[in-house]
Order: sequence, then C-alpha cells, then structure tokens
Amino acid sequence: MTFSATCSVLLLAGALLAGTPRAAAAPAPADTAATDAPTRNFSAALGYGSNSTYFGRSQAVAFPYLTADFTYTAKNGLFGTLGLYNLLNTPAALDETDLTVGWDHDFGRTLDVSVSYSRFFFPTNSQLVKSNVNNAFDAALGQDWGVVYSRLSATYLFGKSTSKGDAFLTLENSRSFEIPHVFGADNYLTIEPLVSVAAGTQSFAEAALDKRNGTTKVRNVRRFSVVDYELSVPVRYTVGKLELAAGWRYVVPVNLPADDVDSRALSVWTAGLTFTL
Repeated sequence: MTFSATCSVLLLAGALLAGTPRAAAAPAPADTAATDAPTRNFSAALGYGSNSTYFGRSQAVAFPYLTADFTYTAKNGLFGTLGLYNLLNTPAALDETDLTVGWDHDFGRTLDVSVSYSRFFFPTNSQLVKSNVNNAFDAALGQDWGVVYSRLSATYLFGKSTSKGDAFLTLENSRSFEIPHVFGADNYLTIEPLVSVAAGTQSFAEAALDKRNGTTKVRNVRRFSVVDYELSVPVRYTVGKLELAAGWRYVVPVNLPADDVDSRALSVWTAGLTFTL
C-alpha cells in the first residue's frame, strides 16, 4: 500500500468512526465535570498483561507480564515516567525499563496535545520484538467531537537496533461512558471502547527476525503500510484517588514481513490499579 493510500485509509477510518461531529457528550461525574486548574501530582500503578505485542508484532511464545509505573506531572503539563516490566516466564527479574519525559496540555475542553521522548532498556538476550527499539519520539493531537474522541499520533523509532529508523501514524477513536455513584456517592465506573489503525515501516520487526533466525535477510520493510488494527474495551472503576482497571484488546496484524510466522491475531487481557497523590 502506498503512503497516499495509507493516509486515505486512516482518514476514512476516522470519518466512519467519528460519525456526526460535535454532538452532545455524555455528562461527566459531578466531581469531574468542572474544568479545574492543572495541579501537580504523582501516580504509582501496578499492572498485568496476558501477552506482549508492539505495533501488531508479537513472539511465538506468549509473554505474560507484570508492570510498575511511576509518573510525576507538574502543573505546566511536563511529566516524567519510570516503567518497569517483568515477564513471568523468563528468569530475569527485570525484562524492560522505560524512561519517558514529555509534555501534555489541554486547550479548553475538547482539544489536547502531547509530545514525549522515551528510552528503552532490555537484557541482551531479550526475545521481545520491542527489544530491537532503543528510542521513540511521540507526538499526538486529540479532539473530543462529543460522540467520539479522536486521537492521531505520530511515532518515530530510532537507535542502534533500528539504524534505519521507523515512522508510524496511529488513529484512535473511542467513546467514554461514565456511570456515577457506583457503590458510593463519589465513585464512578468508566467504559471506553476504542478502535485503532496503525501504519508505518517495519525495520524493528526485521531486526527481531534477524536476531531470532541468526541470519540477515533483506525484506520489504521500508514501505509505509498499515501494520495492525486493534479493538479494545477498557473498564475503570474510580474510588477517590484509587483507580481499578481491567480490559481486553484484540490485535490483528497485517502486511507482515517475509518469514514472520510468529505475529498473529491475539486477544490480550489486562488488569491494574493506580494510586494518585
């Protein structure tokens, strides 16, 4: 698929999923309806996932994992995050460490932007597809249309293992349904179905295949094309400063590189809790 055709697919997906723009949105819970001035905060999160995927690419063996994330956000929107990952079926105590710095800002009630840089660290013998990525720049623009929230993200991957660099565009469309006063006056439940399509190049996947096979092979991975489709249904229950979450994702990879027999359609289950101060 050519670059122009891929862009057309992304735009068409957005149009089909967005529906009629600027219709009335579902009301937020009473304690979150007002737009408050930004405040600094610190959050700590623990999570579980049933398998690891990266832009639709996965490993032959499932890698369930535990995560611990710590994020500090300043009043001006600057934030820093430390992410720690442990794969449950490897002997290593720490299989991935992510360091991220960025900026997130809301322009009124409907428009938001974010930019960030991430550095990834893995053990030398890691089997994760993502372990062939060292750095990532991300930028995103989000718009709340009322009926649907749309977010367009641009990602650039680079580093030693992906010397050619990879570029991606990801379009997400979601709809948040909030149910206030669940088991308490200040508690609420949020269900936010989301569909997404991602397109990009695949040097990182080629590097993973070369490491797995122990040989170097030339593949057509520099073509910008759709790489995956995803459907997810996260559910969050908020009790004051504590948030409990569970979710399901269905990942459909497309346009796989030659001899990638590991990536396949997957159901991924997640769960977690976050405490914010």
